[in-house]
Amino acid sequence: MKQSVQLSALLLIMAGVIPFQACKKDEKDTPKTKTELITTGSWKMTANTVNPGIDIDFDGDTETNLFDYLDGCFKDDVTTFKTNGTAEGNEGASKCNNTDPQTYSLTWSFASNETKLNLDGDEYNLVELTATILRISYTLVDNGVSYTQETTFGH
Repeated sequence: MKQSVQLSALLLIMAGVIPFQACKKDEKDTPKTKTELITTGSWKMTANTVNPGIDIDFDGDTETNLFDYLDGCFKDDVTTFKTNGTAEGNEGASKCNNTDPQTYSLTWSFASNETKLNLDGDEYNLVELTATILRISYTLVDNGVSYTQETTFGH
């Protein structure tokens, strides 16, 4: 009889614990919204490409990797998106122009069912947004040629 009571008590305890664990798991598995993803931490450029390539250094060779040609003063800039639709840009340790302010304000929003990112009036295609990657692109037509520039940011 005593074993039966202990077994019943154990089953009741387990029945109470399992639903709570299941709820916790469900909360963890809920995917973050795009707003939650973009507003978590600051973003720093990690890559910048163009397709088709261009001869950026006028050596006769076509390059697609523009990041290697950027001055360091651009590579250390960070952008922090806020949930209220504003963002803060920070020039980082090295500024391209010493008279520029260290920080500046931007506005941002998603458009077209969160497939586009509007940043200070410019619209970019939202290629990828994860907890650690923000990838945007835009297309520019020059002399009848469409160039797609893709920029990747990371935390």
